[in-house]
Amino acid sequence: MTLLASEQETIAFAKEFASQLQGGSILLLDGDLGAGKTCFVRGLCEGLGGDPSQVSSPTFAILQEYTIEDGLTLIHIDAYRLSGEEELESIGWDEYVADQNVVIAIEWPSNISSAIPSNAILLKFNHVNMHTREITLQ
Repeated sequence: MTLLASEQETIAFAKEFASQLQGGSILLLDGDLGAGKTCFVRGLCEGLGGDPSQVSSPTFAILQEYTIEDGLTLIHIDAYRLSGEEELESIGWDEYVADQNVVIAIEWPSNISSAIPSNAILLKFNHVNMHTREITLQ
């Protein structure tokens, strides 16, 4: 469990976390609205060598794709509006999961749980108070 007292601390934590990732990594970002999931993806993007200013919540687009260093791509999926795994085919899910040159970060992963590979890394985001968030790696 890690306590983060600001958006800047969340970004710094995500940048450090990114240094441990490689292509083919899948991150499940589970937490309530406003818990810091998209902020974490900004730091992740920066830590992987991308431009964090291009990161926005993909709630309406479902998927955002960010070019990062070393031929990698960060795929940011918001499954909040998906009604199930069958909708993943339309966004190229199988290709992304098979591609060893992508890192996938999924918000609201419970909506597509049966489609998620067993090697995915779960991060739970919780509000502690107005400014503090708790991230637990499971």
